[in-house]
Amino acid sequence: MRTETETRWMVLGADGRHVSLGRTEPSEAEVKTASDALAAQGLSGWLARMQGDYYSRRKVTLEPLQSIGIAHDADWQAALTAFHAVRRHLG
Repeated sequence: MRTETETRWMVLGADGRHVSLGRTEPSEAEVKTASDALAAQGLSGWLARMQGDYYSRRKVTLEPLQSIGIAHDADWQAALTAFHAVRRHLG
């Protein structure tokens, strides 16, 4: 039985779209690059830390670390619900 929990840093868009930044904490420059890329598209989101195996059917958890992209008051819970729906669809 696997007891380790994978940790990934993610960019989570307000609409549930997401991308992994990797398994190591991103530098300030990497976070700025991700934020600028979202803002250039008129999008907002969060830098988040994910715990769990993305590719398994088991539940993963995301923790919002900071808002990125354009200034926003987007709903974290709505984005999280959309994330899980997208992830289920991919699996």
